[in-house]
Amino acid sequence: MAKKVPEDIKALFDKINKTDEVRDVRTVSPTSKSGKNQMRLGYPVTFAYDPKWKKTLPYYDNLPLSIVLAKYGDRFLGINLHYVPWARRIQLAEYLVRRTKNKNRVTYRDIKAAWKAAKLPLALASLCIRMYLHSHIKSKMKQFDWETYREAAKNIDPRFKKKADQYIYNQTMNSFRDQKKSTKK
Repeated sequence: MAKKVPEDIKALFDKINKTDEVRDVRTVSPTSKSGKNQMRLGYPVTFAYDPKWKKTLPYYDNLPLSIVLAKYGDRFLGINLHYVPWARRIQLAEYLVRRTKNKNRVTYRDIKAAWKAAKLPLALASLCIRMYLHSHIKSKMKQFDWETYREAAKNIDPRFKKKADQYIYNQTMNSFRDQKKSTKK
């Protein structure tokens, strides 16, 4: 049985669909075979998500804003911008979209250069990269083209479950510091 999409997420999608200020927002499908409605690599997408392992996860984002890195049969890989501290989120989205806007794929070099340009430690990327199962997407997906990604990064807030935003950002940075210490040994 499909779960209902929360009302606040429905309202956000309605606003995106009706606002003239937000141009170049498309409804896309992760499984579309035609190029018309297919999500594109390197572009941000947002959707309601119900993770498969939510009972065991310490926290999760119910409304990811994710830059698509790779597509597989029943899933896709993306950088969830909500796990990046807000001050750097917009810069990262800007650099990554700029590097990938006319390409058919996202390379490690693109990710590394965008991360460096946004002045983020590269090790932090491993904490922000997530795999999303198509069967657990609970709404239509909205994709932001290169003209509107900045507004999306600024205005679409995370919907973290189980923990508060600040706790998650602190945990992310602590995990990064722990990784950094272990690589120095």
